[in-house]
Amino acid sequence: MSRVSGIMFFLLCLTLFSCGGGGGSSSAGLQYTTDWSHRLTSGQITGQSQRVNVLDSAGLPVISVILQNVAAPVESTTFDLANGDYTLQVQLFSAPNAGGVQTGILEVPISITNGRGTTVGSAVGDPIANIGVSPDQASIQVGKGKQFRAFGVNSSSQKTFIAPDSITWSVLGGIGTVTQDGNFTDNAIGTGSIRASYTSGPIGSAVITGTQAVTTHSKWTVLVYLNSANSLQQYSFLNMNQMERVADNPDVRFVVQWKQFPAQYSGGTFNGTRRYLVAPDQTSSIASTLIQDMGTSVDMGSTQTLHDFITWGKANFPADHYCLILWDHGSGWQGPPSSSQAIHQSISNDDQAQSEIEIWNLSQALGSEHFDILACDACDMQMLEVAYEVKDNCDYYVGSEELTPAEGYPYDLVFGPLRDNPDMTPRAFSKSFVDGMLAVPLYNTSKITQGVVDTSQLNSLASAVSTLGTELKNNSSSLTSAIQFARANAASFDVSSSRYYRDLYDLCLKLEANTSIPSVLSATAGVKSAASNAIVWAGHNSLSPASTGLAIDFSTASAFSSQAANYRLLKLGQATQWNEFLEGAP
Repeated sequence: MSRVSGIMFFLLCLTLFSCGGGGGSSSAGLQYTTDWSHRLTSGQITGQSQRVNVLDSAGLPVISVILQNVAAPVESTTFDLANGDYTLQVQLFSAPNAGGVQTGILEVPISITNGRGTTVGSAVGDPIANIGVSPDQASIQVGKGKQFRAFGVNSSSQKTFIAPDSITWSVLGGIGTVTQDGNFTDNAIGTGSIRASYTSGPIGSAVITGTQAVTTHSKWTVLVYLNSANSLQQYSFLNMNQMERVADNPDVRFVVQWKQFPAQYSGGTFNGTRRYLVAPDQTSSIASTLIQDMGTSVDMGSTQTLHDFITWGKANFPADHYCLILWDHGSGWQGPPSSSQAIHQSISNDDQAQSEIEIWNLSQALGSEHFDILACDACDMQMLEVAYEVKDNCDYYVGSEELTPAEGYPYDLVFGPLRDNPDMTPRAFSKSFVDGMLAVPLYNTSKITQGVVDTSQLNSLASAVSTLGTELKNNSSSLTSAIQFARANAASFDVSSSRYYRDLYDLCLKLEANTSIPSVLSATAGVKSAASNAIVWAGHNSLSPASTGLAIDFSTASAFSSQAANYRLLKLGQATQWNEFLEGAP
């Protein structure tokens, strides 16, 4: 039985299993046998039905059927599978028809090669004598990974079920790390072992040999932190395809950490998080090289996860120049005003982990790492509050003041010029982010903005903004109407009742139009001059005509009150008097 309609397959399998064992095709493939004879053993892991899942190499189900606890003590069935690597995942349930609660789990890696089948047997209700680990040995290059599975073994060496979430994984020998779903990453050359400890005592292990990774040096490495475990998942495939179109120059390498969440969002091609080296391809398929499958427990809304990706990417794909792209939803500098607010604030929203990276924690994720260019493929991120937060980690910061189309950067248009000339200076190349966004016909009906900031100029700009904040605060009673006019008429972005993002340069123009106080005019002139020095490239379409490339928060005091504590966590809040002005802004 080859891969056919899921409904047809499910119905056919139910027909086979209702006969009480012995069903299935005689063709080569996977033969699964389960022994129910000890199902009534007291104190052991037992059940009345099983769901048999065959997962492909991406962790997605190829087959999912139900086995009932029937009169026959041994039940067997066979599935035809194409050549490839799979995981047999069998869930044991307390009631018929996969009902009640899940009492046990059995996961075993299997391979189908040259049409040769394989057999896996299980026993229900037998005491667990040992824990098996598969594979039982592996040779892994430094920087790469391997998925290990643990299962119970009875006194007759039959595989048996273990309780869900009952394995604790650890690594001996200091050669790597392992997640709690058995995903191992090798970090050193040498020999060690991975250990699976069962809650009731038995321990299993596998021998691991870490080998030297082969690394090559390029002119550019582009690290893309692609967190699509959210409503943007469907657009991640478009962007991967775009990268593949311009991945044919070995001096410009794209390295991607990509998370999908197919249980909640349709169209996924794998479950969990993977690392890829993008390979050249002109088709709509994803042809990139899988470097590491990291499993399903990675939290892409974690600062540590981002930091780990950066250090891993730089170590394994060294280059003269680095570009980091943060891909996801964005919301400027703001975070949730209370712990009860749903996520989709700041950046890197992981809906599976229910987490995010707040802007004031970005420097923790970046650490001491430095990039020629740091770009946010996300909404609302081209703000002084964000740029100042990462100024010590990049030479040029790139983003959009406005909401960004869900399709995001046109990566082929942005990186095409670099592919053709990898000797471009980072400053010259950064303009491609602006040009690329303005060259997409699909975006003509959306407000498009894109700006590039020279971070070496941000200290001067922050100082000028601080001076302006002090002047506005000291003269607020005389400037009430001018401030309110500027807020109402300056170029605004992602408008809401609690969010007042305004274009910084245009804001100064609007303030100048309604005041004659010399110290205020001097302060706005200082901000405009410093902003002009900092913003090296900026572009917009006709739907956002007053954008100049960098926004700032210009909230009312009442709107700012719920965010004031968070603003004080920002480097800009600590370095300037801007938040002191906002706390009393009319």
